[in-house]
Formats: sequence, structure tokens, C-alpha cells
Amino acid sequence: MWRAARSDTGLLHLDSAAAGRCSLAVLEAEAEHLGRESVSGGYVAEAEAADRLKALRADLATLLGTDPDGVALVESGTAALDALLASWPLRHGSRVGVAAASWGPTLERLRHREHETVLLDTDSRGVLDLEALQRRLATRPPDLLLVDQVAAHRGLVQPAAQVIEIARAHGVPVWLDAAQGLGHVGVPAGAAAVVATSRKWLCGPRGVGVLAVSAEHRERLTVGPSAKLPDAGPVRRLESEEAHVAGRVGLAVAVREHLALGSEAVAAGLEDVGRRTRAAVAELPGWQVACPDAPAGAITGLEATEGQDVSVVRDRMLREHRILTTACLPWRAPGELRTPLLRVSPHLGLSDDDLERLVRALA
Repeated sequence: MWRAARSDTGLLHLDSAAAGRCSLAVLEAEAEHLGRESVSGGYVAEAEAADRLKALRADLATLLGTDPDGVALVESGTAALDALLASWPLRHGSRVGVAAASWGPTLERLRHREHETVLLDTDSRGVLDLEALQRRLATRPPDLLLVDQVAAHRGLVQPAAQVIEIARAHGVPVWLDAAQGLGHVGVPAGAAAVVATSRKWLCGPRGVGVLAVSAEHRERLTVGPSAKLPDAGPVRRLESEEAHVAGRVGLAVAVREHLALGSEAVAAGLEDVGRRTRAAVAELPGWQVACPDAPAGAITGLEATEGQDVSVVRDRMLREHRILTTACLPWRAPGELRTPLLRVSPHLGLSDDDLERLVRALA
């Protein structure tokens, strides 16, 4: 069902962690809206799409465990984080708890704003140590926890629900980076804020990001009033006026497709996809799965064990074998990534033939 909804291009897409494949219905909705912009003008077309965009915010709220007033649509997950950093009353030099596997550009943004990153304790797999977190929050808690729900470079799913519960008990807000979690493993409710994107596991268009803020924190946001939107709440006022509306319309279709499949069913299916992928490459000469015992979804990181240049391998696989993967260089997770990984991130619809094709190419 998932695979049949997409065109067959001959390219084996094993790169959903970068950009999932839009369905034909998503592409048609996006193209239709662009056509309406050409015929009626951009603002008229946006007004015509108001009900679809309202439904999108409601559907995203369901996935993010909040209500529609707490959801803002921005340009990307990065834009969502920037909006949050700009509007949250985080004092200068705040201490932000992060894990070693955190996304590198996020750490750069924290440093740029002169916040201090505090490395949280993890076990040997990179999973946050919940008992150590309890002790830290009870003694010298950071001002904020910023948790990557799913690592971007390898299979690692953090116990986000438990982290949120522990932090709430100590009055510490949690920002959840669900860029790799939304549409993949499911997003737990209760975070103070969530940032995510449309283009990865939800398989929406590029150019749309999502920000959600819980009700208890919305009035704390430093965002000015809007004469244009006098009835809009503080989160909605974080949305940009000049938006990729066609992308938002396409995302509305992608989210409905995801909900029709069922979030739990998708998460279970993607967990199976990851398990099958790791089993297929486990004994492959020259490669080993990075931290194979870590809790994981559909993302697999492969370490080169015979001196292969991962970037060269990635390019060769695309050029010669028509297989799309990602070369994860150390900047992606500077806290733990010392050598590059080849990231394999299939979506639903992965077949045994696909895995055989991957193994042959790597061999």
C-alpha cells in the first residue's frame, strides 16, 4: 500500500532520514495549489485553502499531543528551533542539558546564543541514564533539557516519555527535537515544546517545519501582537507571513495518509524495517552496524572497517547502483561521532529484493 502510492523511478530510496518520498497524492495536492496561485493569486489561493490548513494544524496537534492553538507552521525544523530560541524567555548563559548524540547544528545554535551545554549521562549505547538524570535534576538541574528523540546518524531512540516525566517532576522544561521522530517512532505528549519537520518520515514536501508549545508555556513566549491576526495566540504568531503554502497543503495530505495507516502501526512497521536492515548487513565484510544493541527504529548507521571512504561509497552507490543513502560526517553529532557513518534509512515498503540489492552494492 505504501509503496504503491509512489512512482517507481528505479532509484532505491534508503534515505528517509534525509527526505522521505512524497506520495503521488501529496505531489498532486501541492501542484494543484500552485496552479490555483497562478490562476487566482497567492493570497486568494491561501484563503481558499484555509480549511485544509486548519485541519493540518489539528492533525499535527493529534500527533504531537497538544491542541491546534499550540501548533505553528514554519519553514523547517531548524526554523522551528530558531523561533523557539528567539521567543522563549531563556536567560543569557542558560545551562541546557543535551546528550552526546545531539544534532551538531543545534549545539552550534546554542553556543551562538551563548548558552552553556551540559552533557547528560548516558549508558554505553548512548541512551540517557534515567537514574543519573534523576540525581542531576535533584541537585543542580540545567535550565532546560533539549533531547533529540531519535539520533540523526545512527539507530538510537531515546526514552523521551520517561525523560519528560522525570523533568516535569523537577520543574525543568523539555524541548523535544522530533525531526527524526515525527512519523517514525511516535512523539510522546508532555514536552514543553517540540520541533519537527515535514520532509522526513511524514513524507511531506520540503520547506515546511512544525513547532508545538504546551499550553502552560505559551503565555511566556516573547512574541509581539499582530494587527493582521488580532485573535491569534502567541504560538500562531510565530508563523511566517511569507510561507510555502503549497508545501503546507501537501503536508496536510501526507499527515492524513499517515493517520490513515495509524501511528502505532507505522512505528511498528518501521521498527521491523530497521531490524531487517540490520540483520541483512550484520555479516557483511568491511562493514559493521554502529552500536547494534541500542534501541532503534528504521535508521541504521554502518561503520567502515576496511578503510573505505564513506562519502565515496555513498556517491558510488548512487551513481553505479541507483541506491540513495547518506554519508554522515562527524559534524552531524560532534559529541560522539569520530568517523563517518553510512546511514541507511528505508521507509515502509522495503522488500527483501531491496535488501539484497543493498548488500550486493556494499559488497
